[in-house]
Order: sequence, then structure tokens, then C-alpha cells
Amino acid sequence: MKPQIDYADFSKLDLRVGEVVESGAVEGSDKLVRMVVDFGVELGKRTICAGIKPWYPPEKLAGRKLAFVVNLAPKRFKIGEKEYESAGMVLAVASDEKAVLYNFDEDVVTGSVVR
Repeated sequence: MKPQIDYADFSKLDLRVGEVVESGAVEGSDKLVRMVVDFGVELGKRTICAGIKPWYPPEKLAGRKLAFVVNLAPKRFKIGEKEYESAGMVLAVASDEKAVLYNFDEDVVTGSVVR
């Protein structure tokens, strides 16, 4: 278990519902998927990369509403000749050496805060 934190530390995370409007494989990577995610009027769209390709082919992600951390500092990285930037992180459970994405039981509004 990681060290215990208080609510003030937890409340620094901005967790939101985002709808994947576009997704594709990151060329040169066996694991990374590049998603364009819509977070609604307040946050707009941003690109987020995630190492979920072995379990979630890019073509299966478009149209899905998922939970994301949206206030992580953007991370820039290079694979081959291409540069990428990821401006957030999708929430997933590590289960039996695979990633499992969070699914909502009901339709939720894009951009909603996850608590």
C-alpha cells in the first residue's frame, strides 16, 4: 500500500469523464494508443496516450466515455521520428496483468467531475 494521504492531497486530482472521439495506434509502439478526448465546454479536447493497446485496440475506444485524470502536467515523448504529447491519464485497473477500463453504469455528461 502507498502512504496514506489526507483529503486535501486527494482533492488536488481533477478526475473527469471524457468521451473518446478519435483513437489510433502510436506508430512504433506495441502498447500505446493515442486518443483525442472531449471533456466538454470547460476543458475542450485534448490528446491522451495510454499503454492499453494489448487489451483495447484503438478502433474499440472511439465513442466510449471513460474516467481520466486531467490535471497531470503534460508529458512529451518521442518514438522513432515522431513526437507526442499526452495531457492526462485514463483510469484503469491492473487486473491479472491486464488493464481494465472503468465503465459507467449509466450515461454521464462529458466533462463531469468524478468523485
